[in-house]
Amino acid sequence: MPKPSFRFKQFTIQQDRCALKVGTDGVLFGAWVNYDGVQRILDIGTGTGVLALIAAQRRATATIDAVEIDDAAAEQATENAAASPWSDRVRVHRMDVRRMKTSEPFDLVICNPPYYAGYSTAADQRVGVAKHSDELLFPDLIQAVDRLLSPDGRFAVIIPLNREKHLVREARLSGLIPIRRCVVKYVAHRPAKRVLLEFDRAGGVVLEEALTIENTGPFDYTPEYRALISDLMLNF
Repeated sequence: MPKPSFRFKQFTIQQDRCALKVGTDGVLFGAWVNYDGVQRILDIGTGTGVLALIAAQRRATATIDAVEIDDAAAEQATENAAASPWSDRVRVHRMDVRRMKTSEPFDLVICNPPYYAGYSTAADQRVGVAKHSDELLFPDLIQAVDRLLSPDGRFAVIIPLNREKHLVREARLSGLIPIRRCVVKYVAHRPAKRVLLEFDRAGGVVLEEALTIENTGPFDYTPEYRALISDLMLNF
């Protein structure tokens, strides 16, 4: 059973009121994102607030707005942000991103989205909203990103590898083109399960990457994975 709190090197996530807890996907994605040159970051579906706080740690001059539709998660994410070293730079909004408006667009939009369309719905309704795409379909997500992203901004996302074509197709319809791609294996001898993607409106040659988290089994982490998250995780 997940613990009610999760400690990082520089901050702690309380998660007992959140439907989805801190996991490998979120930490990996937050560590992989390119924060260079950005000043305004939007985290869609922040959950515990973990991505927003990783962004705040990695980009010391940026302000981060985090959006969460679930009341309890939004409240806990607000508390996690307030207890962090970056409380003055992270703002959590309890709202549906499809209704969000901004007078100043974002340089970077990040999202670990609800992406299990076509799978059975979770028994827990809150988990279902957080993990499945009943509430936020890919077209909805892309439309929100397109509306809120600056003309030269970037969009980064983590999704199952088998849903990549669907998302890329939707993104291209809004003029968002892949520029960076990382295929992720959880264990070296097993098939890849996730893909990390970065988009912008200019396009160009796609930077292809690959990452394996574990060599042979639990806690046998690869040097590449250790290096990626070493500034975030305890015991790394």
